[in-house]
Amino acid sequence: MKRSLFQRSFWIAILLMAAAVIGLSVLAMLRDHPVVSRNPPPTAPQTREIPESQLGQMIRNAGDAAFQAQEQRVDGLLAAAYGPVYAAIPAYADFHYSVLGEYSELGTAALGRMSEGMEARLFPELAPALVKVAQDLDRGFMDNFRASLDRQVGEELAGSGASVGPGEVTRHIQRDAIARIGVTAPVAVTMTLAAQPAVKAAAGLMAKKLATKIAGKAAAKGAVKATGVGSGAAGGAAICSPGGPVASILCGAGAAAVIWFGTDAAIVNLDEYFNREEFEAELHAMIDDNRAEARHHLLGALETRRVATEDFTFRGAAEGAGQEAAGSVPRDGGN
Repeated sequence: MKRSLFQRSFWIAILLMAAAVIGLSVLAMLRDHPVVSRNPPPTAPQTREIPESQLGQMIRNAGDAAFQAQEQRVDGLLAAAYGPVYAAIPAYADFHYSVLGEYSELGTAALGRMSEGMEARLFPELAPALVKVAQDLDRGFMDNFRASLDRQVGEELAGSGASVGPGEVTRHIQRDAIARIGVTAPVAVTMTLAAQPAVKAAAGLMAKKLATKIAGKAAAKGAVKATGVGSGAAGGAAICSPGGPVASILCGAGAAAVIWFGTDAAIVNLDEYFNREEFEAELHAMIDDNRAEARHHLLGALETRRVATEDFTFRGAAEGAGQEAAGSVPRDGGN
């Protein structure tokens, strides 16, 4: 009797577990069946190809938007780059209105090297600063170009439905345009080549203008010095004569030096009192001219990048997306 109960309970347990396994398997199969599945299979995303002529206009629009955005930034970026140059004007004026500075400028002007001193004192970091401005404009141009093109494509596709995405060729052309414009005529390349020569040219022009003034001042002071030195020589000879010949020579040389440089200092101080403000304003104006030239150069380089967006062609992009996909692009006269 016990054996019979054991056998029955054993086989009942086996049957129950088998039924449970079979039932779970059937439920799993039914759950994944397309008829009874709670989660229907995902539908293929809808895509749409944008006509080439329309894409071309979008690319041109993006180029225009990128140019205009960077044009508005140029003055601010140049203000930061030229800030140290303007800030160096008072220090240069201090040097200019000193006896040491006067002779230093006169000597370098005579040797034709005055521009080097001006470059070192006024423009030591301008060339690399201008290259950084160009690099910043390049980054801004590409950021604006990409954002504008993406926005235009998105708005166009949104009119076809919320779930409609760009077709294969449209995506390829969009990526290709961004990649190709990114390496076309970078502003930083032209500025890297032009920045240092432009700084040297500016320093040379300023040095040429100042050298003429310095030479004129030196000549004008000659007459004043001649009178002062003549009077000092007569008085010095009388004072130094009791000391003998050697003392007279040393005393006379010292007196001449004192009178010569004392006259220089007096004239320089007088010149500074009356003319320093005008001198600094003149330096400021010459730096303004150089800054205007740098602005013109940067905008010209940006315009070259903008024009490049007008010359974009689609044949290579369509071929890169595949001949079959290329055949699906609506052709309406675009190149």
